[in-house]
Amino acid sequence: MAERMHNAQRQVGGIYLIGQLLTTGNVINTYTAYNRNTNDVVGLSVLELPATLPPATTLQMLQPLEQRKAVQSPHILRIHDWGIDGTRLYIATDPPRGITLQQVMDNENIDLKRALDMSKQLAQGLKVFHEKGIAGIDLRPQLITIDTVGILDRVQSDDIGLRAFLTAIGYVNLTDKQRSDDISSLDPRYSAPEYIQGGAIGSESDVYQMGLLLFTLITGRLPFVGRNLAETGIMQANNPVPLMSRFNHKVPTALQHIVERAMAKERDQRYPNADVFLSALENIQLPLSAAELMAQSGKQATIAFTHEMQKIDDDILAQVPDAPLEVYTIPNVSHGEAKVYAYLSLERDEREVQRLDITQKSIIVGRSDPKRGYSPDIDLSAVDIHRTVSRQHARIRFEETFFSIEDLKSHNKTRLGELPLEPLKPEVIKDGDMVHFGKVRMRFRVPRI
Repeated sequence: MAERMHNAQRQVGGIYLIGQLLTTGNVINTYTAYNRNTNDVVGLSVLELPATLPPATTLQMLQPLEQRKAVQSPHILRIHDWGIDGTRLYIATDPPRGITLQQVMDNENIDLKRALDMSKQLAQGLKVFHEKGIAGIDLRPQLITIDTVGILDRVQSDDIGLRAFLTAIGYVNLTDKQRSDDISSLDPRYSAPEYIQGGAIGSESDVYQMGLLLFTLITGRLPFVGRNLAETGIMQANNPVPLMSRFNHKVPTALQHIVERAMAKERDQRYPNADVFLSALENIQLPLSAAELMAQSGKQATIAFTHEMQKIDDDILAQVPDAPLEVYTIPNVSHGEAKVYAYLSLERDEREVQRLDITQKSIIVGRSDPKRGYSPDIDLSAVDIHRTVSRQHARIRFEETFFSIEDLKSHNKTRLGELPLEPLKPEVIKDGDMVHFGKVRMRFRVPRI
């Protein structure tokens, strides 16, 4: 009986099996979840609705979610489904990947070129919102995801379109006690003046937030921070934008002008939408660094060699598709008393010859690169005789109630059974499933208690 009640609590909408708790807030929790109908791994936002709100009124107020669901862009979190289960609103999205922009800002030094690139990507997503007639996007860095594979950033807005609904039912307030990363809070450090003053919200409000974010990425600090939220709001509404060159001497004057226009106090003095703002960013020319100048001068000398090496790689791959897999034993690595969530098994003649333990909830499978000092969590270099495994080939996650696997844009694909995985799209993986990392074949196993 108790087990049935527990399972009912972990199931939402009769479809989604809740996995790992990702974030908790005043009103919304987010999880990973497993769609039992499609076998997809998704992100799931769950909100407890007010008991006093009539169901018909709730559905009417949530209709903008249908418009948000239709929005698709590489730089916007996609919504797949939403519904009401009892007193719970649930929204199914693409699964979470990467880390928040806030985490990047807290732990990395962001140079001018990277700051500009991140802002352009975010503006591209915002442009799609504005073209669909959607404005009032929450652009706090806690709600922006950076997914880095290799050396490239993919920037994505994770706003799911609930701010107007939460405001209407009284869930959004401006108080010192609320967490700044909670979707139900209004943080004046990242808000246009009209949010703070209760004015009309439009695409220009989003442009203001973009200018504010760009300032923060370039300088490493917020433009307006008072002793409390009220003082911060007053500064946001009245103070001029500080000179970014005070904090970063490489900032071009043209970029300062863009930020100042984006953050104009009056809406009609700003860029009217993300498209115009993005065009202004595209016209910014940054001076080449010394490293870029050296790389540019050597590019022509190496391009022919690079093409020839690619041809050799392609010729090798063309010769091995039907070749039998050769499995070599990897030396055992002791994990002491570390918990083993699952393991990858190397097999020969249907017998296990080696196992590689998965001792973390999220691991990268790939091959080491001594020249770059890189080593993945599970290194397949010793069995990858044809060098078909990428440095960061695939990611396996334990989601509390299930496991998932996703390809990390590998050169030679990841296959789950006979299914080639779509890059960066997690799939559920079960005990006994065969996985191919390039030409390396392994079986996924979950230890039995």
